[in-house]
Amino acid sequence: MTTSAAGLFGNFGQTNYSAAKMGLVGLMNTLKLEGEKYDIKVNTVAPLAATRLTEDVMPPDLLERLKPEFVAPLVLYLCSEQCPVTGRIYNAGAGYYGRAAVVSGPGVWLGEEDEIPTPEAVAARWEEIVSLEGGQEYPNANAALMDMLTSPSPKSAEATTEVVTTNTVQGVFERMGESFQAEAAGGVDVVFQFNISGSGGGDWHVTVKDGTCIVESGVDSKPTTTLKMSDEDFLKYAGGQLPAMQAYTSGRLKIGGDLMKSQLVEKLFKF
Repeated sequence: MTTSAAGLFGNFGQTNYSAAKMGLVGLMNTLKLEGEKYDIKVNTVAPLAATRLTEDVMPPDLLERLKPEFVAPLVLYLCSEQCPVTGRIYNAGAGYYGRAAVVSGPGVWLGEEDEIPTPEAVAARWEEIVSLEGGQEYPNANAALMDMLTSPSPKSAEATTEVVTTNTVQGVFERMGESFQAEAAGGVDVVFQFNISGSGGGDWHVTVKDGTCIVESGVDSKPTTTLKMSDEDFLKYAGGQLPAMQAYTSGRLKIGGDLMKSQLVEKLFKF
């Protein structure tokens, strides 16, 4: 794809051009997901190069530095079979090559679960809201939405260490009924399928319906959502050392089926 600095950063008087060029980034973001299973890669270049439209408005020495030939090496590499990346944006021109990205800051959570915060509450935390310190990229929109909808719930280091060092994966599922929060299960009808890989793993499915919880080994025929993790990562998750969002965005947690329903696990169970 060919985008432009006008789309990435804006340029006075080029609203239509900027919108079209940024639209190509959105197109790339979805094509990278749809092409992934076929090993199809798609990237975008924002070139800085002289053209016939600019040769009358730029000095000759600058035109020489901005020859399109300086952009070509990056384009050829991204089109080659050696290209290792997908879904990335690159600036290129005059011998400069660098990556651009959409980044979200960590943000803040205001108010309680059902409480709408006031404008004054927003103003009071404004510096934190606009800060990009510790910002991150997201692999897709669902990952970003899950991060926004899942507030952190840190546990003490002492409790975390105890859970991780004394439990097995099977032990976690055997005691899952004890950690079930029945008061949070009103109106919930869901089947969680857990596929835990590794020597200590296995398959378990958890059915939550009418305020009850049934945990069984094996694979359910029609799970609502499927969660796949290694045995080591699952124990860290159950022990509070690995937040679900961190596991998901890093690829250590794979989710199939209803992605949004997977968020209910942390609400329904307090490991």
